[in-house]
Amino acid sequence: MKFRVLLLLFLFVSVGLFAGTPNDSISEKKADTTKPWSYKGQYAIMLNQISFKNWASGGESSLSGRASVNYNLEYKKAKFSFDHTAHIAYGMVGYLHKRIQKTDDKIDLLFALSSQASKKWYFTSIISFKTQFTKGYKNPDFKHEISDFMAPGYLTISIGFRYKAKKNFELFMSPLAGKLTFVLNQYLANQGDYGVKKAVCDSLGNILVPGENMAGQLGINILSSYQANIMKNVLFKTRINLYNNYLEQEPDKRWQIDMDWNNEVSFKINKFFSTVLLVQLKYDPNARFPVYKNVEGVNTIVSEKSKLQWKQSLGISFMYNIQ
Repeated sequence: MKFRVLLLLFLFVSVGLFAGTPNDSISEKKADTTKPWSYKGQYAIMLNQISFKNWASGGESSLSGRASVNYNLEYKKAKFSFDHTAHIAYGMVGYLHKRIQKTDDKIDLLFALSSQASKKWYFTSIISFKTQFTKGYKNPDFKHEISDFMAPGYLTISIGFRYKAKKNFELFMSPLAGKLTFVLNQYLANQGDYGVKKAVCDSLGNILVPGENMAGQLGINILSSYQANIMKNVLFKTRINLYNNYLEQEPDKRWQIDMDWNNEVSFKINKFFSTVLLVQLKYDPNARFPVYKNVEGVNTIVSEKSKLQWKQSLGISFMYNIQ
């Protein structure tokens, strides 16, 4: 736990310090367009507080916060370019004198090497990595974790073509992409969570063969991003990642697509403050949720199935932009 917290602090601080290195030379000489390095970064802190006292309708006082770092580092010279983007976030909510739990936890890194083939098309290789910092629990049960650092962790290596029509739109398509799923938390691996092979147990539940910590896939990978000012002082950003596994052995999952779709709408108040709406949709065929059925008046788990995951947040953010 201490390691993950230190890693979280290190990433936020080091990214902030690193932000000035390639961009300073550009900001000092804006007229010089020959500089190969460029940097754009956004740092945000979102806070929300609610309190109750003698409130007849009921309610629970809470204080929540979310810190995020989004940046893009680019090197471009002649027909060669290198891109590194990161989306890092961590959020928590605390209920007065009761409990603290996380509301957001994300590490999303991407590294791309490209060679320009034509005006708008590039040959591109991309490495992406996704995981979270700390353990997650299924509410209201805080005894058994459902996620952890590198449980799951996703490493995807793709080779394909990237299309850049404008500065605010990109599309990457890879017909050949390898994806590794890591589940380094043995408790989750033994259960076969996130698509790894689960443990072999005897009739008493004793583990004979531990669950595997890694699963591999080979498939098609599509990434796309777009942003635009839809109104004055209203900025819309969207990113979507689609993946389909060629080697899926279960027929009911063969044509199911992994989806991770992030959307952000920022309503600018002034230079530093904005109201931000965040919506994330996810679908993972290997993330299974219990299906309940009323059996003799008791809700009983009868099966498990994949479901569309949905997360939304709205709040006031302090934002600092570097570009």
